[in-house]
Amino acid sequence: MSEISQHDLNKIKEVHDLWIAKELEGNGSEVINLCTQDIQWLSPTDPPIVGKEGIAKYLATHPTKVESIDIYDVCIHGNGSLAYLISNYRTHYLTEGHSGLHEATGAHLWVLRKEGDDWRVAVVTWSAW
Repeated sequence: MSEISQHDLNKIKEVHDLWIAKELEGNGSEVINLCTQDIQWLSPTDPPIVGKEGIAKYLATHPTKVESIDIYDVCIHGNGSLAYLISNYRTHYLTEGHSGLHEATGAHLWVLRKEGDDWRVAVVTWSAW
């Protein structure tokens, strides 16, 4: 496998940063625009969700207000058409119907696919500890 170019590495970092920014702005449902049509969402607590429509429905029924996200230990590898990103996170958030601030800590893994000159998220999975 050939190494990922610096240009592609920067583009993937931009997608990751934009995703985090959308969540912090309260526009978490807009992250779907950063995904492939056949996105797969693999939550540690729910059955897999496939496709933008399914994820949009999931996000609409699980409203969350993200207060802060700390991302660290970001690692990106891949080639010119396929890449993966792994990082650790700590998120503070509010959920509808529950009082108080929640904290989630874990790791997330993305598989990204290049479509034209754009990188799109094809698989999202995460752990929580």
